[in-house]
Amino acid sequence: MNIAENFLATAKRLHDKPFLVGPDDVSYTYAEILSRARRFASLLESNGIHPGDKIILTFPNSVDYLVAYLGSLFCSCTLIMVDFRSRPGHLEYVRTNCGAALWVTPVEREEFNSIPGQIVFPADIERFPEMNLSRLCSAENPLALIMYTSGATGIPKGVRLTHSNLSHTMKSITSWAQINENDRELTTLSLTHLFGLAHIHIYWTLGGTVFIEEKLHDIPRLLQKIPDKKITSFPGTPGGFKMILDQYADLFKKNAVGIKYIIVNSAPMAQEYIERILELAPKTRFYMYYGLTEASRSSYICYNDNPGKLKTVGRPTPGTDICIDSPARPLVDKVGEILIRGPHVTEGYFGIDSTRYFNKGWLKTGDSGIMDQDGFLTWKGRIKEQINVDGMKLTPMEVEAVLLKHERVKDCATVGVPDEMTGESVVSFVVTDSNPDKELEIELRKFCKNQLEVYKIPRRIIFIDKIPRTDSGKIKRISLKDRLGS
Repeated sequence: MNIAENFLATAKRLHDKPFLVGPDDVSYTYAEILSRARRFASLLESNGIHPGDKIILTFPNSVDYLVAYLGSLFCSCTLIMVDFRSRPGHLEYVRTNCGAALWVTPVEREEFNSIPGQIVFPADIERFPEMNLSRLCSAENPLALIMYTSGATGIPKGVRLTHSNLSHTMKSITSWAQINENDRELTTLSLTHLFGLAHIHIYWTLGGTVFIEEKLHDIPRLLQKIPDKKITSFPGTPGGFKMILDQYADLFKKNAVGIKYIIVNSAPMAQEYIERILELAPKTRFYMYYGLTEASRSSYICYNDNPGKLKTVGRPTPGTDICIDSPARPLVDKVGEILIRGPHVTEGYFGIDSTRYFNKGWLKTGDSGIMDQDGFLTWKGRIKEQINVDGMKLTPMEVEAVLLKHERVKDCATVGVPDEMTGESVVSFVVTDSNPDKELEIELRKFCKNQLEVYKIPRRIIFIDKIPRTDSGKIKRISLKDRLGS
């Protein structure tokens, strides 16, 4: 079943109820979003789009983005979301790799104009006719999304997610978080990632209302929205909540009284901040979950009910199995690779043989963890060299490839280091020609800024005489991390 059919059922039942409220505080009912999405579906059809075609959407959080998303699903297309902050090279790689028929953006940007297949979302969407209701979601296309994530090779892989995968995740979250049609969510999460997007699927299925914001800007204004708009859900990242608690703890305590639940994900959260949220908002249900793009929401914990398990990421979600190291002989109380299986797990990556990423139907996550005697999972880190900056993944090689283009860089290595705000931050070690100074560090960071997404830019650049390597030439990254520690 196409998940957009859930929206159709809700729009029929609650057509005059507000569904989306944009950053500009303009409210749109289910009927109004349905009308706009039907018009966008007609726009796609007029551009030669057919069921099964792949469409890239690259938008900041906005009502227009979700209209384009829904309208594309109405046409039974497969969606690929690319962060609006991504560089042209990444967009072109994704477009070529998946064979996208076109890509849609809210505004024309000169640096992207050389990439073919661009459509700018029309400000006058009303001039397009509404696609007939009988034609919406009428074709069979099980593949809903291809979500690109960086792998250990530094080359992004397209995770294939079906409508069935997304439906299972949606039902799972709804059950353990006890969400219903009376809930009203305020979200600053990027809606091009599964954390925020899955909540959109839930709310349009149940009939709730979502207040969209673009990032965590003007925190006092956002916190005031909670009582003003009768918000019951406020999901976020550990880094976001750290910022709120460090700067506006009293305001959070005052305004969070009506929040029914908070869900946190994307990176580990320090125990002291978990305890502070429990203290400041004692009547709010506080959840953390663990998952990957390949297996979203695989475990969860409600911290209110498990005060002795605050360092864990909980037990498997309904329908999910998790084991450590081996399905035949799973480890208990010992570190090993986290393996996952369940209806929410991807069948593999687009366009490549995915066999090596699975073990007899279990996804090999590349993460290490411990399962205790009570079935609670503790995430210990990544077996791979991937770096996680507030839920945004990158590999050291992506940064190193850019640094090595600079004429003064002779060798380099990049590592992820613990960061209270974002889980990890990027640090690069650089061997240069001679006399490195602070000005060169600034120059290199600007050089990276012109070629990398913001979260991939090194937070620090450290100049050293030689990059430590093994006899086979591999970088000794642990040695570099130890150097930082000392």
